[in-house]
Amino acid sequence: MAKRWDDLMKMLVGANPQALVSLLLPGARFLDERDKELKARTVEADLLYNVIWKGRKIILHVEFQRKRDKRMALRVWEYNVLTRCLTSRPVYSVVIYLVKGGKIIEPPYKEEIAGEVVHLFSFQNIKLWEVPAELLKQAGLEGLLPLLPLTRDGNTPKVVEETIAQLQATGHQDLLPLSYAFAALVFTKSADKHWLKERFEKMQEILEGSWAYQEMVQKGWIQGHEEGRQEGFQQAAINIVVARFAPLESLASAKITAINDLKRLQQLIIDLSISRDQEGVRQVLLSLDGDNAAQ
Repeated sequence: MAKRWDDLMKMLVGANPQALVSLLLPGARFLDERDKELKARTVEADLLYNVIWKGRKIILHVEFQRKRDKRMALRVWEYNVLTRCLTSRPVYSVVIYLVKGGKIIEPPYKEEIAGEVVHLFSFQNIKLWEVPAELLKQAGLEGLLPLLPLTRDGNTPKVVEETIAQLQATGHQDLLPLSYAFAALVFTKSADKHWLKERFEKMQEILEGSWAYQEMVQKGWIQGHEEGRQEGFQQAAINIVVARFAPLESLASAKITAINDLKRLQQLIIDLSISRDQEGVRQVLLSLDGDNAAQ
Protein backbone atom coordinates (compact mmCIF):
# COMPACT_ATOMS: atom_id res chain seq x y z
CA MET A 1 0.00 0.00 0.00
CA ALA A 2 2.84 2.43 0.82
CA LYS A 3 4.27 1.81 -2.67
CA ARG A 4 0.94 2.86 -4.18
CA TRP A 5 1.10 6.30 -2.59
CA ASP A 6 4.70 6.72 -3.71
CA ASP A 7 3.58 5.91 -7.25
CA LEU A 8 0.63 8.32 -7.07
CA MET A 9 2.93 11.14 -5.96
CA LYS A 10 5.36 10.32 -8.76
CA MET A 11 2.49 10.38 -11.26
CA LEU A 12 1.38 13.77 -9.94
CA VAL A 13 4.76 15.50 -9.96
CA GLY A 14 5.82 13.70 -13.13
CA ALA A 15 3.08 15.56 -15.00
CA ASN A 16 4.57 18.92 -13.95
CA PRO A 17 7.99 18.58 -12.27
CA GLN A 18 8.61 22.33 -12.38
CA ALA A 19 5.71 22.84 -9.94
CA LEU A 20 7.38 20.63 -7.33
CA VAL A 21 10.76 22.25 -7.92
CA SER A 22 9.24 25.72 -7.50
CA LEU A 23 7.56 24.68 -4.26
CA LEU A 24 10.69 23.20 -2.70
CA LEU A 25 13.33 25.51 -4.17
CA PRO A 26 11.72 28.89 -4.99
CA GLY A 27 13.34 30.38 -8.08
CA ALA A 28 14.93 27.09 -9.20
CA ARG A 29 14.53 25.83 -12.78
CA PHE A 30 13.87 22.16 -13.57
CA LEU A 31 16.21 20.69 -16.19
CA ASP A 32 15.49 16.96 -16.34
CA GLU A 33 15.12 13.84 -14.24
CA ARG A 34 18.07 11.69 -13.30
CA ASP A 35 18.20 7.91 -13.09
CA LYS A 36 16.86 7.17 -9.59
CA GLU A 37 18.83 3.95 -9.16
CA LEU A 38 21.98 4.52 -7.12
CA LYS A 39 24.18 1.72 -8.40
CA ALA A 40 26.60 1.37 -5.49
CA ARG A 41 24.05 -1.31 -4.55
CA THR A 42 20.35 -1.79 -5.17
CA VAL A 43 19.07 1.53 -3.80
CA GLU A 44 16.42 3.66 -5.48
CA ALA A 45 15.39 7.12 -4.38
CA ASP A 46 11.87 8.39 -5.07
CA LEU A 47 12.90 11.39 -7.20
CA LEU A 48 16.18 12.86 -8.39
CA TYR A 49 15.91 16.03 -10.48
CA ASN A 50 18.61 18.09 -12.14
CA VAL A 51 17.81 21.74 -11.38
CA ILE A 52 19.43 25.15 -11.50
CA TRP A 53 19.03 26.96 -8.19
CA LYS A 54 20.52 30.32 -7.41
CA GLY A 55 22.73 30.06 -10.47
CA ARG A 56 24.15 26.63 -9.60
CA LYS A 57 23.43 23.18 -10.99
CA ILE A 58 22.36 20.85 -8.18
CA ILE A 59 20.30 17.71 -7.69
CA LEU A 60 16.95 17.88 -5.89
CA HIS A 61 16.25 14.64 -4.05
CA VAL A 62 12.67 13.99 -2.82
CA GLU A 63 11.19 11.16 -0.77
CA PHE A 64 7.41 10.71 -0.30
CA GLN A 65 6.21 9.15 2.94
CA ARG A 66 2.76 8.05 4.08
CA LYS A 67 3.87 5.75 6.89
CA ARG A 68 6.56 6.65 9.39
CA ASP A 69 10.02 5.10 9.21
CA LYS A 70 12.35 5.34 12.20
CA ARG A 71 15.28 4.94 9.77
CA MET A 72 14.13 7.80 7.57
CA ALA A 73 16.95 10.21 8.44
CA LEU A 74 19.56 7.51 7.83
CA ARG A 75 17.94 6.57 4.51
CA VAL A 76 17.85 10.17 3.30
CA TRP A 77 21.48 10.66 4.30
CA GLU A 78 22.42 7.49 2.44
CA TYR A 79 20.59 8.54 -0.74
CA ASN A 80 22.12 12.01 -0.53
CA VAL A 81 25.69 10.80 -0.06
CA LEU A 82 25.46 8.10 -2.74
CA THR A 83 24.04 10.59 -5.22
CA ARG A 84 26.76 13.10 -4.38
CA CYS A 85 29.49 10.48 -4.82
CA LEU A 86 28.09 9.17 -8.10
CA THR A 87 27.34 12.53 -9.72
CA SER A 88 29.84 14.95 -8.12
CA ARG A 89 26.98 17.42 -7.71
CA PRO A 90 25.61 18.89 -4.49
CA VAL A 91 22.31 17.29 -3.43
CA TYR A 92 19.40 18.92 -1.59
CA SER A 93 17.11 16.40 0.14
CA VAL A 94 13.44 16.83 1.09
CA VAL A 95 11.01 14.37 2.70
CA ILE A 96 7.31 15.06 2.04
CA TYR A 97 4.90 13.48 4.53
CA LEU A 98 1.35 13.06 3.21
CA VAL A 99 -0.75 12.50 6.36
CA LYS A 100 -0.44 12.66 10.14
CA GLY A 101 0.40 9.64 12.24
CA GLY A 102 3.39 8.30 14.09
CA LYS A 103 6.68 9.88 15.05
CA ILE A 104 8.56 11.84 12.41
CA ILE A 105 12.35 11.87 12.54
CA GLU A 106 13.42 15.50 12.40
CA PRO A 107 16.70 16.79 10.92
CA PRO A 108 19.60 16.92 11.27
CA TYR A 109 20.85 13.36 11.03
CA LYS A 110 23.77 12.94 13.41
CA GLU A 111 26.09 10.00 13.85
CA GLU A 112 28.54 9.80 16.72
CA ILE A 113 31.39 7.51 17.70
CA ALA A 114 32.53 7.64 21.31
CA GLY A 115 30.92 11.04 21.71
CA GLU A 116 32.53 12.45 18.56
CA VAL A 117 30.22 13.64 15.74
CA VAL A 118 31.39 11.94 12.54
CA HIS A 119 28.37 12.76 10.34
CA LEU A 120 26.04 15.77 10.56
CA PHE A 121 23.52 15.99 7.72
CA SER A 122 20.73 18.49 7.17
CA PHE A 123 17.58 17.82 5.16
CA GLN A 124 14.05 19.25 5.02
CA ASN A 125 10.77 17.75 6.24
CA ILE A 126 7.51 18.98 4.74
CA LYS A 127 4.31 17.92 6.52
CA LEU A 128 1.47 18.61 4.12
CA TRP A 129 -1.11 18.93 6.92
CA GLU A 130 0.84 21.95 8.19
CA VAL A 131 1.11 23.63 4.78
CA PRO A 132 -1.44 26.43 4.21
CA ALA A 133 -3.65 25.74 1.21
CA GLU A 134 -2.85 29.17 -0.22
CA LEU A 135 0.74 28.05 -0.84
CA LEU A 136 -0.34 25.48 -3.45
CA LYS A 137 -2.66 27.98 -5.14
CA GLN A 138 0.22 30.14 -6.29
CA ALA A 139 0.85 30.63 -10.01
CA GLY A 140 3.17 27.96 -11.33
CA LEU A 141 2.09 25.34 -8.79
CA GLU A 142 -1.15 24.28 -10.53
CA GLY A 143 0.24 20.78 -11.04
CA LEU A 144 0.16 20.27 -7.26
CA LEU A 145 -3.50 21.25 -6.77
CA PRO A 146 -4.61 17.61 -6.16
CA LEU A 147 -2.70 17.85 -2.86
CA LEU A 148 -4.97 20.62 -1.53
CA PRO A 149 -7.15 18.24 0.55
CA LEU A 150 -3.97 17.15 2.39
CA THR A 151 -3.09 20.71 3.42
CA ARG A 152 -4.03 22.49 6.64
CA ASP A 153 -7.84 22.48 7.08
CA GLY A 154 -8.10 20.99 3.59
CA ASN A 155 -10.16 17.87 4.36
CA THR A 156 -13.52 19.47 3.62
CA PRO A 157 -15.95 19.21 0.70
CA LYS A 158 -15.46 22.93 0.09
CA VAL A 159 -11.73 22.44 -0.56
CA VAL A 160 -12.41 19.45 -2.83
CA GLU A 161 -14.89 21.52 -4.86
CA GLU A 162 -12.33 24.30 -5.07
CA THR A 163 -9.68 21.82 -6.23
CA ILE A 164 -11.96 20.46 -8.96
CA ALA A 165 -12.85 23.97 -10.13
CA GLN A 166 -9.24 25.14 -10.24
CA LEU A 167 -8.01 22.04 -12.04
CA GLN A 168 -10.64 22.51 -14.72
CA ALA A 169 -10.03 26.26 -14.96
CA THR A 170 -6.26 25.82 -15.37
CA GLY A 171 -6.48 22.99 -17.91
CA HIS A 172 -5.30 20.29 -15.50
CA GLN A 173 -8.50 18.19 -15.44
CA ASP A 174 -6.37 15.12 -16.27
CA LEU A 175 -5.26 15.25 -12.63
CA LEU A 176 -8.80 14.81 -11.26
CA PRO A 177 -8.37 11.05 -10.58
CA LEU A 178 -5.32 11.89 -8.46
CA SER A 179 -7.38 14.48 -6.57
CA TYR A 180 -9.87 11.76 -5.73
CA ALA A 181 -7.12 9.41 -4.56
CA PHE A 182 -5.45 11.98 -2.31
CA ALA A 183 -8.74 13.27 -0.87
CA ALA A 184 -9.60 9.67 0.06
CA LEU A 185 -6.56 9.65 2.34
CA VAL A 186 -8.11 12.24 4.66
CA PHE A 187 -11.87 11.75 4.16
CA THR A 188 -12.27 9.06 6.81
CA LYS A 189 -15.77 9.68 8.19
CA SER A 190 -18.56 7.64 6.63
CA ALA A 191 -20.59 10.68 5.51
CA ASP A 192 -17.51 12.37 4.02
CA LYS A 193 -16.48 9.22 2.15
CA HIS A 194 -20.00 8.86 0.74
CA TRP A 195 -20.01 12.48 -0.44
CA LEU A 196 -16.56 12.15 -2.01
CA LYS A 197 -17.50 9.00 -3.88
CA GLU A 198 -20.72 10.51 -5.22
CA ARG A 199 -18.99 13.76 -6.23
CA PHE A 200 -16.41 12.03 -8.38
CA GLU A 201 -18.87 9.52 -9.82
CA LYS A 202 -20.65 12.50 -11.37
CA MET A 203 -17.49 13.15 -13.38
CA GLN A 204 -16.93 9.54 -14.43
CA GLU A 205 -16.66 10.33 -18.15
CA ILE A 206 -14.08 13.04 -17.52
CA LEU A 207 -12.11 10.80 -15.19
CA GLU A 208 -12.06 7.85 -17.59
CA GLY A 209 -10.67 10.04 -20.37
CA SER A 210 -7.62 11.17 -18.41
CA TRP A 211 -4.10 9.77 -18.64
CA ALA A 212 -3.96 9.45 -14.83
CA TYR A 213 -7.08 7.25 -14.81
CA GLN A 214 -5.68 5.05 -17.58
CA GLU A 215 -2.40 4.61 -15.73
CA MET A 216 -4.25 3.72 -12.52
CA VAL A 217 -6.27 1.15 -14.47
CA GLN A 218 -3.07 -0.34 -15.90
CA LYS A 219 -1.67 -0.69 -12.38
CA GLY A 220 -4.86 -2.50 -11.34
CA TRP A 221 -5.89 0.04 -8.68
CA ILE A 222 -9.18 1.15 -10.21
CA GLN A 223 -10.03 -2.36 -11.37
CA GLY A 224 -9.79 -3.51 -7.78
CA HIS A 225 -12.13 -0.71 -6.71
CA GLU A 226 -14.64 -1.60 -9.42
CA GLU A 227 -14.49 -5.27 -8.52
CA GLY A 228 -15.26 -4.37 -4.93
CA ARG A 229 -18.33 -2.39 -6.01
CA GLN A 230 -19.43 -5.26 -8.25
CA GLU A 231 -19.24 -7.77 -5.40
CA GLY A 232 -21.15 -5.37 -3.17
CA PHE A 233 -24.01 -5.04 -5.66
CA GLN A 234 -24.10 -8.80 -6.20
CA GLN A 235 -24.38 -9.45 -2.48
CA ALA A 236 -27.05 -6.75 -2.07
CA ALA A 237 -29.18 -8.37 -4.80
CA ILE A 238 -28.81 -11.83 -3.22
CA ASN A 239 -29.72 -10.42 0.19
CA ILE A 240 -32.93 -8.94 -1.22
CA VAL A 241 -33.99 -12.31 -2.61
CA VAL A 242 -33.14 -14.20 0.59
CA ALA A 243 -34.91 -11.65 2.79
CA ARG A 244 -38.10 -11.91 0.72
CA PHE A 245 -38.11 -15.52 -0.49
CA ALA A 246 -35.49 -17.73 1.19
CA PRO A 247 -36.23 -20.85 -0.97
CA LEU A 248 -34.77 -18.98 -3.97
CA GLU A 249 -31.34 -18.46 -2.33
CA SER A 250 -29.48 -21.09 -4.38
CA LEU A 251 -30.98 -19.89 -7.66
CA ALA A 252 -30.23 -16.26 -6.78
CA SER A 253 -26.63 -16.99 -5.85
CA ALA A 254 -25.96 -18.92 -9.07
CA LYS A 255 -27.56 -16.36 -11.38
CA ILE A 256 -26.51 -13.09 -9.74
CA THR A 257 -22.82 -13.90 -9.24
CA ALA A 258 -22.55 -14.46 -12.99
CA ILE A 259 -23.51 -10.82 -13.68
CA ASN A 260 -20.44 -8.55 -14.01
CA ASP A 261 -21.97 -5.35 -15.36
CA LEU A 262 -22.48 -2.72 -12.62
CA LYS A 263 -25.37 -0.97 -14.36
CA ARG A 264 -27.16 -4.28 -14.90
CA LEU A 265 -26.70 -5.19 -11.24
CA GLN A 266 -28.14 -1.84 -10.18
CA GLN A 267 -31.19 -2.39 -12.38
CA LEU A 268 -31.49 -5.96 -11.11
CA ILE A 269 -31.75 -4.71 -7.52
CA ILE A 270 -34.67 -2.51 -8.57
CA ASP A 271 -36.36 -5.35 -10.48
CA LEU A 272 -36.06 -7.72 -7.52
CA SER A 273 -37.37 -5.09 -5.12
CA ILE A 274 -40.53 -4.32 -7.08
CA SER A 275 -41.42 -7.93 -8.00
CA ARG A 276 -44.65 -8.69 -6.13
CA ASP A 277 -44.33 -12.39 -5.37
CA GLN A 278 -41.96 -15.35 -5.33
CA GLU A 279 -42.82 -16.39 -8.87
CA GLY A 280 -42.09 -12.87 -10.13
CA VAL A 281 -38.65 -12.89 -8.47
CA ARG A 282 -37.96 -16.36 -9.88
CA GLN A 283 -38.78 -15.16 -13.40
CA VAL A 284 -36.43 -12.16 -12.98
CA LEU A 285 -33.64 -14.51 -11.96
CA LEU A 286 -34.31 -16.94 -14.82
CA SER A 287 -34.26 -14.05 -17.30
CA LEU A 288 -30.62 -13.45 -16.37
CA ASP A 289 -29.63 -16.39 -18.56
CA GLY A 290 -30.06 -14.16 -21.58
CA ASP A 291 -27.97 -11.42 -19.99
CA ASN A 292 -25.17 -13.86 -19.19
CA ALA A 293 -25.11 -15.16 -22.76
CA ALA A 294 -24.81 -11.61 -24.05
CA GLN A 295 -21.85 -10.74 -21.82
